[in-house]
Amino acid sequence: MPRSPQLPFYLQCLTSALMTAASSMMQVMVPLYAVSLGLGPQWLGVLIALPGVFPVLLALQTGRWVDRGGPGRWFFLGMLGMSAGPALLALSPGVVTLGLARVVMGMFNLFVSVSAQSLTAGLDNGRSHTANFAAYSTWLAGGRMVGPVLMGAILDRYGFVTSFWAVLAILLSGTLLAYGVFRLVGSMRVDEPRDVVGSGKLLRSTLGNVGFQVAVFASAGIALALTVREAFLPVMLEEMGISATVIGALVSAGSLTSVLIRPLMPLVTRLLGGTARTLIVAMAAVAFGIGLLGAASSVPAFAALAVVVGFGAGIGFPLSIVAVASHVPPRQRGMALSLRLSMSLGVETVVPVLSGLLVAATSYAVGFGAAGSVLAALTLLSWRRLPRFEAAEASAKPEPDASVEPEPDTSPAPRSPDLTSRR
Repeated sequence: MPRSPQLPFYLQCLTSALMTAASSMMQVMVPLYAVSLGLGPQWLGVLIALPGVFPVLLALQTGRWVDRGGPGRWFFLGMLGMSAGPALLALSPGVVTLGLARVVMGMFNLFVSVSAQSLTAGLDNGRSHTANFAAYSTWLAGGRMVGPVLMGAILDRYGFVTSFWAVLAILLSGTLLAYGVFRLVGSMRVDEPRDVVGSGKLLRSTLGNVGFQVAVFASAGIALALTVREAFLPVMLEEMGISATVIGALVSAGSLTSVLIRPLMPLVTRLLGGTARTLIVAMAAVAFGIGLLGAASSVPAFAALAVVVGFGAGIGFPLSIVAVASHVPPRQRGMALSLRLSMSLGVETVVPVLSGLLVAATSYAVGFGAAGSVLAALTLLSWRRLPRFEAAEASAKPEPDASVEPEPDTSPAPRSPDLTSRR
């Protein structure tokens, strides 16, 4: 049993940083490798969508497995599974293997993400959810900042095959650290071993929770816009004659902004008037930064828009998790986090295919503009829920758990479980 909850937390953060570094390297490599194999925009959309196929189908079951088997165990198994993706590419490069690697990495990424979020949500270290998720997400942004630059340099100098081995080495290193996290936190569960995930009443309670609703609008909307950018920005920049190194640097500019802003997330949230208002500002920033990509024509312009998007995504994603953690009762968190992630992944599965067809029929500018417009509409929906969100937030406790009949309160209110001290 660890002496301090901070040790497994920081090991988990470092592991997650390695995971996001590898994932962001794939974001740069996949479109460029697909084009080198002769694939067009519509097939680029399919490749970008593939990682979300199994996560959409397994979302509820994933939350159940994580809650029952323990996030520490699934954190390790998820990292181990993700390593199989680049291993396949390194051993047998090609279109079919590229698609298979995308599916494998997407499936196991779901387990890594839900487990890491569950560990962070239950951390009992005397700090707020916002502060803990700010620290966790800063490490994630650090990985995203390093990954694209590293991939661009490898591609320019060594080519695609070497890049596959580089991603594999990073994920295997993360797997070793994830095993250390598992050994420290053991086989603890987030909640008592009750089979409540399949309960229709519990599901309706989660879906009706205003914190969950705003979190989904923010995470799914931002994911939608970022997915369109991920699919087509590297190819558009390459067609403009920009090198892979510069493309990687432009992608990393947004991640650098996220790294710088996330430690300040509690301060930014206070200055902007709370979690919901900050989420709305973040969504608007991403909508602006991606909607105008088609109008940019120079590297400085692309860099400026990347910074705007980095600010919005850097604040928006972790705060959407905070919205779930602070509004949803503890016994529903595993399912709520899985649902939130699965809805984002569902968007990431459908949108690339549709945007690929749209871009193939029109232009990159239309695709980026459409993504920004959809996110702007979701921002307005979030704004309409602002009064309910702030009323629930002012109560300083999660909305009632509708799956359990109320009982007389004869004891102090329970705290969130300490995920780092239970086995």
